[in-house]
This record gives sequence, structure tokens and C-alpha cells, in this order.
Amino acid sequence: MLEVQQNTVVYPPNKALERKIELSTTPVVYDHLLFLDFNEKGESILGSSNLNGTLWEGTVLFFNNEENLQLLKYNRSLIGSTVSDGKFINDNTFALAEDTGLLNILSLSRENSKVESATYFRESDRIPKIAVWKNSPQVLSCSSKSVTVWDLNSTLRKPLHQFQDYHTELVNYVDTLRADPNIFVSASLDRKCCLWDTRNPNPASVLYNNEFCSITSVACNQHNSNYVVAGTEGGDIYLLDKREPKEFISVASCNCYIYRIVFDDSNKLAVCGDLNKVLVFKCEDEILNNAYCNDKHCGIVRGLAWYNETLYSCGFDKQVVKHLL
Repeated sequence: MLEVQQNTVVYPPNKALERKIELSTTPVVYDHLLFLDFNEKGESILGSSNLNGTLWEGTVLFFNNEENLQLLKYNRSLIGSTVSDGKFINDNTFALAEDTGLLNILSLSRENSKVESATYFRESDRIPKIAVWKNSPQVLSCSSKSVTVWDLNSTLRKPLHQFQDYHTELVNYVDTLRADPNIFVSASLDRKCCLWDTRNPNPASVLYNNEFCSITSVACNQHNSNYVVAGTEGGDIYLLDKREPKEFISVASCNCYIYRIVFDDSNKLAVCGDLNKVLVFKCEDEILNNAYCNDKHCGIVRGLAWYNETLYSCGFDKQVVKHLL
């Protein structure tokens, strides 16, 4: 009598049944668009992440003009971990912040139409926001309770400056005075907005301390370096003067968590938060005047960027909206 042997796979009772995790081979434009930025040529990058699936995957898309950006017709792409922020350093290089704590410096090869890694730096925790200076090889990042300045020319991959525990809670936003590589600002859940000057022995000073809620965003006025704007968890936007620290000179309300605020090269301030609206304020005569409101998005707005006095936004509805003010 013949015995039929069957090939069976036996798992030990204590072996974990791990599924194989692989990134997509074809770029996917996910519904959650988190940031966008322009270089001086009008080229742009757009970051999207899969925040609903079991594998948190991120895709960075490159567009060679504004029309392709609005149509989501990308020219190059990069697939990796979920992303939180991205900024052009120059026309051919941009910095990408990932939720893994990786700060990736990527170059746009003009020969083979690829996005290639030039170098990288690593934080100990997630990087929520980054910022850059004009014509500078330095990148500013925040992670956990620290604020860090990285030098792209460094071969050691160590920080140029790292300031730990100046804030007592999570630092969730940074911005630079782009014309001055020594000046930047930070915002934290400890309800403080700090002004930094790396030339000073004690580089940080408290510009504003909110009594009621966390500060979730901050922006330097690039047109007038005396002014800084801070947004809060409660939905208020405070206009601050560096010459009068710890007091605000004007306030406006948006009735939602303020996620991102961005100045153009004049006095216009774009604001977005946990609503489908994009707001623009004009900072005139030390007052924040509401100048524009748009609700074309179908989900909350997360990304804002100015190019040639035109505002672009993206959010959790898989669309890029152009705003003509």
C-alpha cells in the first residue's frame, strides 16, 4: 500500500506570524497631502502619506510647473516612510522630514530625472517641522524638546547647534528669519514662543508665553524682522514685536487649532488649521486684518506655500488649490 506524503509547513506554537512589509513600487498619491514648497524656478514638491492603512508609507512628488502641481501630474517621485515636512534649500536640493526621525537631504539630478539622497541626519524622535535660510547650507529642525541646526557640508552628520530642554514640552514648530542665518523662532506645547540668536551665549529668550493653551505654530515676518506671529491650539493668532517681548500687540481668532502659518515676502500671512478653510491676514499698522477666506477644500488643510504672490494649499482631500488674492 502506497503512502501519500503531503508537504506541509509547520509553525512552532511560539513563532510570530509576521507579514512581509514592502513599500510600493509605483508612486501613490494618497489622500493626505501634508506639505508643499516651491523653489525659485517655480518647481515644487508635494508630500503625501498613507495615514489610514496598516503600512504608513509616504510619497514625495516633484512637479516642474504650477499647472502640473494642480493636476497632480508629477515628474519625479520618492517612496519611503511617512513624511511631515519638506523645504527647498536651493533649486536642486531639498530637505525632507520623516516621522522616523530621519532628516533626508535629497538632490534633483538634471541628468537622469531622479530624486537621489545626498546625505542624511537623524533625530531621536519624530521631526514635525523644518525650516531653512536663504542661500545657506543649514537646516533647522525640531524634535521632542530640542531644536537643532544642521550643516549640510558636515561629513560627521552631527549637529552644528543643538539646544535641548530650553523648552519643557514638545517643540512642534520652527521658522527662520531667512535673511539672517543666526535668527530663528520656535513654538512649543509648554505655551512658550522663543526667539533665538545663535551668536549669544544664552541663545534663547522667551518672546511670548500664553497663559491658556499651547503654541502650535510660529512665523517670522520676512518683510519686517521686528514682527513674529504665533498660532495656538485654541485658534488665536498673536502678533508679537521683538522690541516688546512677552506681550502681544494684536490678536485674531480662527476658531480652530492652528497648524501652519506662512508669511509671503510682504505683509500677508496665510493660515490653516483643523478646518477646510484657508485664511489670509494683512499685518498693517500693528493690526492683523482679515483679507481673504477660502473653503474650497473638502478636508482639513495642512500645506501652505507662496510663489510669486500667489498662495497654494493642500490638505486631506487630495487636491492642490490655487488662491488668487
